[in-house]
Amino acid sequence: MNAPGNMGERPPPKATILNVNDHPATLYMVSHMLRMAGYQVLEATNGRLALSIAAGRPDLVLLDVHLPDIDGYEVCRRLRANEETQDLLIAHLSAVSVQREDRIRGLAHGADAYWTTPMEEEELLSNIEALLRLQARAQGAIRERDEFLSVAAHELRTPLTALRLHLERTLYLTHRGTAETLPKSTVEKSLTPALRQIDRLQKLLDALLDVSRVTGHRLRLDVSAVDLVEIVAELGLRLDAQARTVGVELQLELPPEPIILFGDRLRLEQVITNLVTNAIKYGGGRPVDIRVEEQPDQAAIRVRDYGIGIAPEDQARIFDRFERATPTRQSESLGLGLYIAKEIVTAHGGTLTVTSEPGRGATFQVLLPLRRTERY
Repeated sequence: MNAPGNMGERPPPKATILNVNDHPATLYMVSHMLRMAGYQVLEATNGRLALSIAAGRPDLVLLDVHLPDIDGYEVCRRLRANEETQDLLIAHLSAVSVQREDRIRGLAHGADAYWTTPMEEEELLSNIEALLRLQARAQGAIRERDEFLSVAAHELRTPLTALRLHLERTLYLTHRGTAETLPKSTVEKSLTPALRQIDRLQKLLDALLDVSRVTGHRLRLDVSAVDLVEIVAELGLRLDAQARTVGVELQLELPPEPIILFGDRLRLEQVITNLVTNAIKYGGGRPVDIRVEEQPDQAAIRVRDYGIGIAPEDQARIFDRFERATPTRQSESLGLGLYIAKEIVTAHGGTLTVTSEPGRGATFQVLLPLRRTERY
């Protein structure tokens, strides 16, 4: 039963369809079928009216070929020629122009589909839903692209601005006096921050390139036998200086024996480095634990911090593109590190997971198969 006050309410329409047909009975039957299926329907009985209504950008134009003023082919051509309507979804539906040449002509003029009647109601609705799904995927891909470009441009602008300021300061100092009298310490003071910004730019560009490879299924692994214990031990030494500059102690717990598996050493180093640097960044100055152990048929790497933690509702989100564990200004990345790390681990046939509670730190765990039968 409907709740009081909700009687007669209908769910919002699935999409808006412009039904163009000059035959009254066909126009009525198709429109009725679409409305019963949950679509909002607009109607036009000639080409000029169709062009006018299409300016309102319906989700689909269901277009008859034989119209009294402008035929459907020309209506489609004009919609495609207009910048405001050139990306509309257009499907011809005809009971007369049913030959192969008609279909070729309709598609050549820009239609996305060409259907002929008689056609069962279920089949027509299935075709419409399939076409709308394809459109939704395409629009989603465009939104992701635009978001990607927007975030990338914003993040790249920051180090570029800083780099420009440091170089302009250096140029100003050189103009104040001769190069022979300019103290070395002054030059170093201006150029050292500039080099840091160049390093940051390089990391951002590398991350963008990795995302491009992942989304384009072009991530290649240079696989060889590697010792996971050795990799983590070397990275611990390499990252220790970075940790100590912010007062963080790295605590390594490594087995005495090697753990050998097949993998891409540089990519595995990339994963571990990302997890450890995140732990240093968000660990609140407390120690970071790094543990490696061998389990039946797999190796485990755990990186634990004792910092701000991650809310349960955010623990899946942080592995998505452009997502960060925290919205604070501490984060100076694109929000791509965990996304790329998970894709690399997945490419190795492993898993990357997190367990955490707000205020009690976070533990990231990488599980990698010791013996893998599938191709990399």
